[in-house]
Amino acid sequence: MNCPYCGGSMLEGTFHDRGDSYILPAGEVPPKLWTKAVLKKKHAILLPPESFGAVWAQRPSAFWCEICKKMLVDYGELMSQVEGQGTEGKE
Repeated sequence: MNCPYCGGSMLEGTFHDRGDSYILPAGEVPPKLWTKAVLKKKHAILLPPESFGAVWAQRPSAFWCEICKKMLVDYGELMSQVEGQGTEGKE
């Protein structure tokens, strides 16, 4: 995918947020041990701010532009799963 801002090539992966927010490149397996050293070895891109999430949670697809430091995150599939659970009309 090309960046809609600068036209450069974007790295494809998944967005994670457990301790640190980061994009894990496609094909990399999420680490069981969450340390900055392990994430660096996995070529993860750390993103602020820090937050915590469940290890087993499904992660949205994400694309990262190394040139202009912009990220696109695709929540379409995750949102359609939530909508399919019959939550409409509940407040």
